[in-house]
Amino acid sequence: MKKIGIITFYHKNYNFGGLLQAYALPEALKLYFNLNAEQIDYTYLGKYEKHGRKRIKNISELVYQMGILFFAELERKNLSKRKKAFYEFMKEIQHSIKTYNSETIEKSGRKYDIFICGGDQIWNEHELVSNTEIFTLQFVSKEIKKISYAPSMANLDTSDEFKTIFRKGLNELDAISVREKSSTPILQEMINKPIQVVVDPVLLLQKKEWEQVARTPHIKQPYLVCYLLGDNVAQRKAVEKLAKRLKLKILTFPHILCNVVRKCDLFFGDIQDYTSGPREFIGLIQNAELVVTDSFHASVFSMIFEIPFYVFERDKAEAKNSTNRRIYDFLKEYQLDSQLVSEESLAEVNKIPKVDFKYSHQHWEKRREESLEYLEHALEVKRRKHR
Repeated sequence: MKKIGIITFYHKNYNFGGLLQAYALPEALKLYFNLNAEQIDYTYLGKYEKHGRKRIKNISELVYQMGILFFAELERKNLSKRKKAFYEFMKEIQHSIKTYNSETIEKSGRKYDIFICGGDQIWNEHELVSNTEIFTLQFVSKEIKKISYAPSMANLDTSDEFKTIFRKGLNELDAISVREKSSTPILQEMINKPIQVVVDPVLLLQKKEWEQVARTPHIKQPYLVCYLLGDNVAQRKAVEKLAKRLKLKILTFPHILCNVVRKCDLFFGDIQDYTSGPREFIGLIQNAELVVTDSFHASVFSMIFEIPFYVFERDKAEAKNSTNRRIYDFLKEYQLDSQLVSEESLAEVNKIPKVDFKYSHQHWEKRREESLEYLEHALEVKRRKHR
């Protein structure tokens, strides 16, 4: 049996969507192709990791001294609870025994028959240039098959240095796919190869598979899930007013940065969730009355479970590194454009919206099939029947 190594943001990834997509791809390869696939436990900080931790500690102390955010033992305990839940889920994902960094990743080339880079925003320009080479699999021998599956390139404004290294990696891939259609024009300028747009790894699995992953919450009263990765205070105030009108409790996942809860999240929400991992996260979405988010994956899981949802833009339209493009692409493709809102339009909502997911699910099935066909041809492995 061929063994596949996948490289994405898996190592110590405490992001709900990021870890769920890391779970989904090896599961789909096993389910549909009977392939032995695992995440390569790659730390992209590598030898800089210790320095990075020291820097984070210094930033945390500086923030505390400035009095901008509230820092206390409580936050450290809350972070510990959340990390524990994530760590338990990470262990369930097939992954390499060894942890690699930029200096040792080449050794992994002997362990796999096929390499896949993909899922998440691995093709955005990173602070450490060496990752551009690694996330395009330039460390892999040319004799070994290597493909991309659904990497996201949300930021299309990149430096010439990045483009030079990136172009070399792209031209060495045996098959290329991306997640967002909007990224294909800039890629086509760099290479003369076909590029296929495929679904995010979480969309390779069907609703019934995710229902088995989800953990049912113990909350009895009707609630609204509000998952905001941006720090827009006006959006939070708009959600508070909406929840009051709809008579729903607000459940939030306060964002913790450098062991500190962001000021905008400190007192936001009736139920502040610090203990959920990815299983609980999708279970909470599955059982919510409404979801309000600026997250791509929270939007996707709302569609999967057919839960009414609204999406805010996370960044200003003119922002250089805007992450809005992937939301725009998803909503447009699945005909859910009307779920994109602003604080002003949300103020006019007086009832939970009725969202027709019929087209979305039909289109999802079509796109899922096309994506599985891409994998079948790219990997040169026949797909087995699955119901």
